[in-house]
Amino acid sequence: RPNLLIMQSPERNWDRLPGSHPDHLAAGEAAICAVYPDARNPWAHSELLADEGLEPWAVKQVWIMSHPTSDHFVDITDHFDAKLAALRAHESQTGHMDGLVDLLRDWGKRSGAAAGLPEGRLAESFLARTMPI
Repeated sequence: RPNLLIMQSPERNWDRLPGSHPDHLAAGEAAICAVYPDARNPWAHSELLADEGLEPWAVKQVWIMSHPTSDHFVDITDHFDAKLAALRAHESQTGHMDGLVDLLRDWGKRSGAAAGLPEGRLAESFLARTMPI
């Protein structure tokens, strides 16, 4: 029964094309479809209630990553190394990327500046939306 869904954007961002990989777009679309309207709709997956006892649930907020009109920022400076380690664990996706650290740090700095953070701080950016009732 999550209150927050952090998801890929189902929309292509032409200014940050690497964040718009077709798999990311598909994952974003699947994520939003899973919580709206399906998760709150008792008739969408009635077997979940009948077989599993799972009542309908409304996620209250959605944060969309890599969105061109981000309006919510989280300072990740102190967690940048953990982010880098997590991405490097996806060797098939990032093992060939010599400039990964610089790319991520640049994105983080730009998001930090957009958030009004002090110079050198890094941020993740999201389009944050409260879900309709």
